[in-house]
Amino acid sequence: MSIKNVIVVGFPKSGTTWASRLIAELIQCPLRGDWGYKDIDCPYKEGLERDSQFQCYKSHHTYDEINTVSPLTIYKIIYIIRDPRDIVLSGINYFSFSIPQLAFLKNKKTQTIERFTRKIINRFLPKKEKKKQMINTVLQGDESINYWFKVSWEKHHKNYLSKDILFVRYEDLLDFGETECTKIMSYLDIETTQEHIYNSIKKQSFKKRKQEILNQRNHPLKKLIRKGSYGYWKEEFTKDETYLFKKNIKDSNHFYEF
Repeated sequence: MSIKNVIVVGFPKSGTTWASRLIAELIQCPLRGDWGYKDIDCPYKEGLERDSQFQCYKSHHTYDEINTVSPLTIYKIIYIIRDPRDIVLSGINYFSFSIPQLAFLKNKKTQTIERFTRKIINRFLPKKEKKKQMINTVLQGDESINYWFKVSWEKHHKNYLSKDILFVRYEDLLDFGETECTKIMSYLDIETTQEHIYNSIKKQSFKKRKQEILNQRNHPLKKLIRKGSYGYWKEEFTKDETYLFKKNIKDSNHFYEF
């Protein structure tokens, strides 16, 4: 039996971990981990005992990379897209930030020192500065924050457009789960029932999974999982910060209003 590999991809902090688990639950297939990293264990693998012709992977790769990082064949790609303004606020609480003066440490010989120094500085760096760096990262890309930020939010998702790829808005998956899951199953050409979709959503609900993780003292996903909501940028962005997104993205995006 030929295995059909389903890749759930998105820009970092777009809800791809949760979406990957939900989609694997819908399909009733294993979630194998990170696409292209078969030798690296990851904390969100699950359902490995499921017997299925499908298997799911999570990815943050650019479109240029995704077909070259694994010898396995891709069956379908599902792109999870999230409002970049909410990605900024989610990223502030997840990534470590530094100061430009330490950029000279960013090389192979000093990367251990750089990571340690960054963690120390991050503890004392004002939230305002973190937000500034994260906004720049989302709008322009900044690999110094994280490897997956080598391109901007806009460039990352635009390269996946006009392909046979299903785009799912993170916000719609939260608000209209049954409708979006029906679209996902149709795209994968898998017959299902509304009862199965309802039960899968219930089992993988963000609130339920978050509580399960928080109940475990040293669960490795504690830092990764956060609010599971959206729109909170409206309360935390200044007018100038909001304008930056309008200026840079408004005329080239149809997923969100800027």
